Amino acid sequence: MSLFKNLFGKSRPPEQELGRNEKCWCGSDKKYKHCHFEKDQKRLAAIRAGQCASRR
Repeated sequence: MSLFKNLFGKSRPPEQELGRNEKCWCGSDKKYKHCHFEKDQKRLAAIRAGQCASRR
C-alpha cells in the first residue's frame, strides 16, 4: 500500500462486493454510486485490460 493511501485514505477491501445503492466503503455515508463507483470501475477495467494484454 502506498504511503499516500496510508496517510490520507482508505483502500477498498478486495473481497467486498457492493451494490450501487449501498453506503460507500470509504465511510463517507454517500451511496456507492455517487462516491467511488466510477473510480472503482475504471480501476477494474484497467486491471482487466492489463491481464488480457499479458495473456497474448
